[in-house]
Amino acid sequence: MLDFHAHVLPGADHGSDGLQTSLRQLALAEQAGIDVLVATPHFYPQRDDFGHFLKKREAARAELADNYGGSIRLLLGAEVHVCVGLDHLEGLEELCIPGTRVMLCELPFRGLTGGMTETFERLLEDREIVPVLAHVDRYEPTTIENLFSMGINGQLNAEPLSHHFRRRRLLPWIDRGQIVALGSDIHGTAIGYSQYLKAVDFLGPRFDAIEERVRELLKDAL
Repeated sequence: MLDFHAHVLPGADHGSDGLQTSLRQLALAEQAGIDVLVATPHFYPQRDDFGHFLKKREAARAELADNYGGSIRLLLGAEVHVCVGLDHLEGLEELCIPGTRVMLCELPFRGLTGGMTETFERLLEDREIVPVLAHVDRYEPTTIENLFSMGINGQLNAEPLSHHFRRRRLLPWIDRGQIVALGSDIHGTAIGYSQYLKAVDFLGPRFDAIEERVRELLKDAL
């Protein structure tokens, strides 16, 4: 199984406070049956220095790689907060999953603001970035539908699939192929992968379809 959205790099953001937490997170992922995990520390272009972020992320990746001897394949990515003008950021491709043009994008909590649709258009057309919207369950459905209509796809967190009324509105997106990845969005170790496994069990064949989509999306990285 592939976890597309996980905060497991030690000290890279608030997902893991250090190496021992990260190693425990990976142990939990292994126990759940995860074989590929995308590490996606938060990047906020409005407040983070791009060069500093890349150095901090690489240092965290190297520390984890030097101390982890398990079976999970780690892919490096980022959870990129989308703001107007993001498409002008030099070196933006370094936030994509290596070997791909795929970038996990987080919307502001209030959803789309003025000029943001045009930013997505330029990411797609001018920069040839493939945005995947993080945890689409958190936003107004009309906002997500508008972005889906542009050809952008979404990632779904496991947690909302444990709620009967919340998951009812998510299933059509899955069945239409607009959800291309499932993520734990793991922070710390308290919850681990219990919700991820519940989601897999609930989804059944739908989960297999999502796995097929995400592995096709990342085929050049795997």
